[in-house]
Amino acid sequence: MAFWIVYSVIAILCIILTALPLVGYCDCAEWIKIAVYVFLFVAWFSPIVIWNWQVKRNVSLKLYSVTAKIGYFLEGFAFLLMMILLIRDALWWFIYYFSNGWLIVSPLKDNIVADVNLITVAAVFFVSLYGVYVAERNPKILRYTFSDKRIRKHIKLLVASDLHITKMTPPDKVKSWVKYFNEIKADAVLFVGDVGDDTTDSIEKQIKELKKIKAPQGIFYVLGNHETYFNPYSWEAEFASLGWQVLHNSGVSIQNTGVYVAGLPDDRAFNVNVEQSVQNAENEYIILLSHIPNVIGKVKNAKVDLMLCGHTHGGQIFPFNWLTKLGNSGMVAGLYEREYTKVIISRGVGYWGPPMRIGAPSDVILLELEPEA
Repeated sequence: MAFWIVYSVIAILCIILTALPLVGYCDCAEWIKIAVYVFLFVAWFSPIVIWNWQVKRNVSLKLYSVTAKIGYFLEGFAFLLMMILLIRDALWWFIYYFSNGWLIVSPLKDNIVADVNLITVAAVFFVSLYGVYVAERNPKILRYTFSDKRIRKHIKLLVASDLHITKMTPPDKVKSWVKYFNEIKADAVLFVGDVGDDTTDSIEKQIKELKKIKAPQGIFYVLGNHETYFNPYSWEAEFASLGWQVLHNSGVSIQNTGVYVAGLPDDRAFNVNVEQSVQNAENEYIILLSHIPNVIGKVKNAKVDLMLCGHTHGGQIFPFNWLTKLGNSGMVAGLYEREYTKVIISRGVGYWGPPMRIGAPSDVILLELEPEA
């Protein structure tokens, strides 16, 4: 309940911040103003209505999926529109003020503002559609190579995060991801949390597709925060039943490679113990899986060589990447060098909420580890 109250307050504030530059200062018809407020209200609150509708009623899955995607798309469009309007008007007023009104059209002229608003809304709509396209295409492969004298032979590791599989995710979509993963032909696959974002029994068809992942040296997994919302123990049991190595403050060696993979659960639902997770490593190259990057401060004394994370989605929708960076120890995506370890953060495979990605394309990480020459 507290979440929905906070969300409602934020949504109302966002509606006001969007409506004011659109119709608050324009001399337009009253019905247009009402229509704008109604549209923004629907866009921001439709996800709440849709979620409760699905939970409380026996709704057709296909109908729910289509309706939910439209609702979340409208929310994403409304968010992006608000941010672009705020940035646009801040720049407009700044330039106008310092040019003394000579170098740019005044933001006070009703007819000019109305025309610019139409252009802005149209531009944001098409950018949002492009964001849907980016979110639905296969993730990019980001390649990193590391060498170390403890590594005994070359090994390819595929790192995937944030699939966010829900009942809205078509099994064919999961099938296409699995096909894509298998085409990379990695020796092992490392899942860094938020693979599932629903109850295990509601996405059985999707989970069946995950069984088809091929990784001769094993599949390794740690909990993300979204699995903890739907009984994390059931998720760990489900993935263990697939033959995956579930790492929960624990670790295991990849046979005959000199590589040790350790894993931590989500730190907001469980206590994390980095030292315990790496205690069985014996002069091996240590990789630590942690869904959330913020545990970076806890690895200083654990001699971790490489930490792999997800969670951030790279911000998912610009300009959220700025806020995401602030909330994740200054990291949002890519490779970061710290005094005591290296960190790679994946933007993830899927998305959460609005079915779009803008300025933050999805990715998987391909690690190639090799003996030091």
